[in-house]
Amino acid sequence: MLFEILEERMAPSEVVELLNEFTKDDLENYAIKNMICPYCGNDLKIINWQEEREYQGRPTFENISELVCYSCGNTYSNNIY
Repeated sequence: MLFEILEERMAPSEVVELLNEFTKDDLENYAIKNMICPYCGNDLKIINWQEEREYQGRPTFENISELVCYSCGNTYSNNIY
């Protein structure tokens, strides 16, 4: 299906050239940016929490967030999002 969509706009050699530019990391980053689990295709949810830290001798809290897929259990750091 993807090939047919691309071939409507491009020559087959252009399709091959375009697809050769993408890596698995590109696909994973694209999925995560769109809140989609790159392994199962289900929605990702943002989980937020605070962790106690010390800064210059004083207690403080750091806000932490993580992307979680409840379908397959995979988690992703939120630094891509």
